[in-house]
Amino acid sequence: MSNITDYRTISYFDVETTSLNPDTGEIIQICIVTEDRSGNLETWSTKIRPRLQEGTYQKSALKINNFKPKEWINAPIFEDVADKIIEKLRWGPIVAHNAAFDISFIESCLDRYTVWKKGIRTDFQEKTYRLGYPVIDTVALSYLMLDSDRQNLVALRDHLGIDQDGSHEAVKDVMDCRTVFWHCLEKIMSVQR
Repeated sequence: MSNITDYRTISYFDVETTSLNPDTGEIIQICIVTEDRSGNLETWSTKIRPRLQEGTYQKSALKINNFKPKEWINAPIFEDVADKIIEKLRWGPIVAHNAAFDISFIESCLDRYTVWKKGIRTDFQEKTYRLGYPVIDTVALSYLMLDSDRQNLVALRDHLGIDQDGSHEAVKDVMDCRTVFWHCLEKIMSVQR
């Protein structure tokens, strides 16, 4: 267990999207919270202005994620924040709730809207990236460590007594993911004692 307890930083992240399909959908908000070993948190979050072309969104997803076009008018487009996303997620561990979903959207948007290409390491001159390693998914952790019938964030908030207000907003979801992560880690460490 010394790997996770000896971390320099852990980055938690979440994306809100225009649909459930990473091949066509867009990211409309991202939050990345970096925690150092002293527990200090650095939060970076931004709305991302979507193109909203036919086939890139589902009205139900926009509603769930509280998308209101006027609130996104001055938001940057994905290309404007791609370098920052890669910089913040290039080192591991990185933690997300249903991490494969979030990573698939980030990688798809990088592929569709930028010159960045997936590689074996991140190189800003060559424009190759590798997102942090390891990737830790709190869905899997909660399945293993929590006595909850479901592992979605709504069910886990109920199980852990976390307020539901503000869900499907990237900052709230990231902070709740962090709470789930540390709760599971504490259980793992107590089992090892």
